Amino acid sequence: MEAAERGGGALPLAVRELIAGGVAGGVAKSAVAPLERVKILLQTRRAEFRGSGLVGSFRTIYQTEGPLGFYRGNGASVARIVPYAALHYMAYEEYRRWIILGFPNVEQGPVLDLVAGSIAGGTAVVSTYPLDLVRTKLAYQVKGAVNVSLRESKPSEQVYKGILDCVKTIYRQNGLKGLYRGMAPSLYGIFPYSGLKFYFYEKMKTHVPEEHRKDIIPKLACGSVAGLLGQTITYPLDVVRRQMQVQAFSSSNLVKGKGTFGSLVMIAKHQGWKQLFSGLSINYLKVVPSVAIGFTVYDSMKDWLNVPSREQAAVVVPVLSEDGSNAAPVHSS
Repeated sequence: MEAAERGGGALPLAVRELIAGGVAGGVAKSAVAPLERVKILLQTRRAEFRGSGLVGSFRTIYQTEGPLGFYRGNGASVARIVPYAALHYMAYEEYRRWIILGFPNVEQGPVLDLVAGSIAGGTAVVSTYPLDLVRTKLAYQVKGAVNVSLRESKPSEQVYKGILDCVKTIYRQNGLKGLYRGMAPSLYGIFPYSGLKFYFYEKMKTHVPEEHRKDIIPKLACGSVAGLLGQTITYPLDVVRRQMQVQAFSSSNLVKGKGTFGSLVMIAKHQGWKQLFSGLSINYLKVVPSVAIGFTVYDSMKDWLNVPSREQAAVVVPVLSEDGSNAAPVHSS
């Protein structure tokens, strides 16, 4: 009893899921921040990083900005991922429970996870998108970098001083709409990605022997592969989103006013279809450790907060008595 109270056992299940998911997301995101920074710079085709590759990009960042340069924009990233991960995990569980309660005869398999995961992903994106926009804009800025545009030859300046300054500036210049620039491709991408991630994860878990399904290694393996498959399928939309987010900085107006799918076509036509997968290899490198760290921290937080595993989480199903009134609820997994 003392351990349960110390670990937050008295808190509602949804609150414990929020805390566990938020902490796991923040730790995992910080661990792979350097790779995330390079990925954004490659996706948005900053002139200083074209053709540099992973090692060259790391060298450029270190020479121009020092070690802290690898974490530029990470404050905004963590500020976004904590509520995002918290909402994502909690909303997924809640939507899944609501679907089961609303449709008692629904098959509780991977398809259910596909639907619940997709809706949860959309909910999390809409709720936290402005912070993702700020993170991208801060990460895109390179201290002391030279703008190679023919129209401008002077060193580019730091446009934003920090998270709050970035939010205020965007809102002042473009209003609330400016804080949601590029959200459409985010939603187009997150609905299939989030749903497919949960779908592949649960589908692959069905092939794991029952006695090993609660072990951390099988979960890490299934989660990593599911994340890789989901990201590969939806990655081009992520590239479109990044280019739309930073178009005000870029000397190219390629995607301006084109919309999501119009931008997809324009990037493939003028930059080559390979640009739609630029930074994907780095994404692979960061997904595996991110998933591993995320699962480890999430499991530790769940243990400390006494959050039951997904397999053990109870779903309260109302049972009708003979006279048609609600009888005592039955808990089923």
